[in-house]
Amino acid sequence: MQHTLKLVSQYDAGNNEYTIFRHNLSPEEADEAVRELSAKLFGLFVIDQPAKHSAGGAELCSACRRQVERSSHVQPKPKFKRRQV
Repeated sequence: MQHTLKLVSQYDAGNNEYTIFRHNLSPEEADEAVRELSAKLFGLFVIDQPAKHSAGGAELCSACRRQVERSSHVQPKPKFKRRQV
């Protein structure tokens, strides 16, 4: 049984910026990541990831950035920001 992959990102509406924290997650792993990260962060969200991304780290993954920008219903499109956690 194939699960839809997920990625976890954070959106800062004040600066219209997003940061990517994790990718290539199962729905259960995405829920766990949000619970873990929510203890210290706000504005987290989970996005469907249609295919496994090849980049090792989510923050360096250009496919993740494209997926967040495509899924965003924010205008203008949000800018990518490297995380500082």
